[in-house]
Amino acid sequence: MANGFIDSTLLDKAIAFAVRAHHNTERRGKGFPYVVHPMEAMAIVATLSSDQELLAAAALHDVVEDTDFTIDDIRREFGEKVARLVELESDKFVHGLSESDSWRVRKQAAIDRLAAAPLEAKMVALGDKLSNMRAIARDYDELGDKLWDRFHAPGGRDDHEWHYRGLAQSLNELAGTPAFTEFVQLIEHVFGKPRPEWIDIQDYEESGDGYTAVSYNHKDGKRMMKLYAEYMPMSEPERELQMSWAIMDLGIRIPRAYRLVTDGKRVGVEFERIVNKRSFARAISQEPERLEEYMAEFARQCRKLHETPCNTDVFTSVKDHFDADIDASKDFDPAQKERLHACVRAMPDATTCIHGDMHIGNLIMADGTYYWIDLADFRYGHPDFDMAMFYFVSVCNPGDDLSQKLFHLSHAQMLQVWEAFVRNYFGPEADLQAVNRRMDPYAALYMIHFANRESMLPSWRAHIENTLLR
Repeated sequence: MANGFIDSTLLDKAIAFAVRAHHNTERRGKGFPYVVHPMEAMAIVATLSSDQELLAAAALHDVVEDTDFTIDDIRREFGEKVARLVELESDKFVHGLSESDSWRVRKQAAIDRLAAAPLEAKMVALGDKLSNMRAIARDYDELGDKLWDRFHAPGGRDDHEWHYRGLAQSLNELAGTPAFTEFVQLIEHVFGKPRPEWIDIQDYEESGDGYTAVSYNHKDGKRMMKLYAEYMPMSEPERELQMSWAIMDLGIRIPRAYRLVTDGKRVGVEFERIVNKRSFARAISQEPERLEEYMAEFARQCRKLHETPCNTDVFTSVKDHFDADIDASKDFDPAQKERLHACVRAMPDATTCIHGDMHIGNLIMADGTYYWIDLADFRYGHPDFDMAMFYFVSVCNPGDDLSQKLFHLSHAQMLQVWEAFVRNYFGPEADLQAVNRRMDPYAALYMIHFANRESMLPSWRAHIENTLLR
């Protein structure tokens, strides 16, 4: 059967224009005409969209950057939309920068602009970047680390790894498409597991002190980092980085995670800085009269999270996490551990998302947008595991010191916060004491978890014995 008719006038014209613009130009070091690259980029975009303006922009994406044609030429020949897509894809049009700026500064600006670009522009960019990454992967398999001598980046392999991992995050909105999956797989094939990059702590200012990590804001105002305490294994920041990338794939809004960093002693993760942000804890401490309003929104965001299906091929079960804590505990004998495992097995199952460290300090807001933070414990499981973490830090902590340190609130205020959360999450008719009894066995598991890091408090031991070992 003959193929159906389609008016391909715009795309045909763009292809012919690209062929003419790149005429007699070699793809650097490849031995074939340059135009093969934009044609491959166009073919990749065709797996994402059939919009001929997007396909035309992919075919033309390097014309302005690598030839004598201008963006006005593209606009005149192909219209405003194609010109704008080409402009957004090109590093040449990142404003406020010049060749005197460092390579990383220029590339970071381009990554940030791409992250904020509309979805159609990201499709065009992914066509270009995946085509580039395919070529890098082929050459890397042949040349190994000698490959990096071909490029202009001053830091060689490290700069290219940083660049492509940053691009992957900026294009994360396309996660789940075959093109994006291939892009990420090729990055991992070439660069392997992310490694911490050294940072100068003098470029940062301390902004917050948590239970196991300290937060810092970069002086450029665009980035922040979370450095874990020296006693924490590197697996914790590694897990947080990988989890952040995977969580974004689920469509959950979080600050973009860039890279692993180290000051020589501590290892952490560098993130996008959310300007003018406040945690719900800070907001409540500053405006206690708005407690009910804030807890209503916090409960809505929690329900939204708990209704999100989780990728069980990527994330682990919260039950497996607590089983591992029980096995690692030095506070219980084998018979007691078996009883604890039986309690975990009897708890309800689910495959939806849970934060793992859910409380009012780990949800921030900025300009009406909400972001989850501190994601190293993100898993799948029943929402009661999350609620119990909030119950644990709100109700089971009897003193003011930790409450003030973590939440800027007294223990009495945290009890009010918990009561407001119960009303808004479970409904105004919810029985507070019944909910608390429901949370008690789960809270006991968190006590085992934290006792493994420090020591078992007598009050925790009594709680565990009264709920799980009675």
